[in-house]
Amino acid sequence: MRKRSVQSTSGETTLSKAQPGITFEMIGLDGGERMSERISSMGLNNHARFQVIANSGHGPVGIRVGWTTLGIGRGMAAKIRVRKIEAD
Repeated sequence: MRKRSVQSTSGETTLSKAQPGITFEMIGLDGGERMSERISSMGLNNHARFQVIANSGHGPVGIRVGWTTLGIGRGMAAKIRVRKIEAD
């Protein structure tokens, strides 16, 4: 049985389900201390904003944080909680 990849009405989802071309804000992490340190070393902290540039449903999720492009493994991306940022 497949899991549905639907964002909640509040715009919250996990990075692994985030759609490309949309800007998101990190709102939480469902991982341990090592994962938190790893994510933080990449420039992702709570309230960090980034654009999802690639998410094919398998393999890494590509994001752009400022001028930096990162690939986040799917398992790690599934533990990063994000919220969609509405365009100004």
